[in-house]
Amino acid sequence: MAEALTTEREKRRREAEDNATRREVGRAVLQALAQRLNAEPLPTWFFISKGDEILVAHTKNGAASRQHVGTWVVDQQMRLVLEQEMTEWITAESCARVVDEAVAITAKFIVDAESKFQLARRELAELPRRM
Repeated sequence: MAEALTTEREKRRREAEDNATRREVGRAVLQALAQRLNAEPLPTWFFISKGDEILVAHTKNGAASRQHVGTWVVDQQMRLVLEQEMTEWITAESCARVVDEAVAITAKFIVDAESKFQLARRELAELPRRM
């Protein structure tokens, strides 16, 4: 029994260390992504780093408030995920590719969101006016 306890305790210690390492790697990759996304400011779009995530926010027509439209996170399989889109797995060899892929996914996400915003504005404009 003592040997089984020692083995289980060692296993859990290794798992805790592995999880801590994954969190550190995930945060480092998210930080690198946040730096890339904020390197060239986009009017009305904001990327807010909050430790284990990057919030993607948008302001409408110069509004003072930001609308949260998406969040970048690192999933359990060590991939960057934004809504339904995800990158390849994060490894020592893939970090730069993962950040590049995440930037491309973000660009697609923004274009899709802007299209939805324009469609919503058109639909609102077509509503009958109240008298």
